[in-house]
Amino acid sequence: MEKNDPFFTASMASIVYFVIFVVLKYFLQNKTVDWQSASLGAVGFWIVIFVVHHLLNRRYGS
Repeated sequence: MEKNDPFFTASMASIVYFVIFVVLKYFLQNKTVDWQSASLGAVGFWIVIFVVHHLLNRRYGS
């Protein structure tokens, strides 16, 4: 898988989002994690990053 691939970029960004969300929620709030919100946020973030990366590759080339 190429590092310039929109699927790779969106997947890595989504995983990082999920980890950061869980860590911040656990350490800064009340020691409980809302797994549903973390999952929905990661999926939404994946879709946004995938679409934006795909559009930028189309516009500016790779």
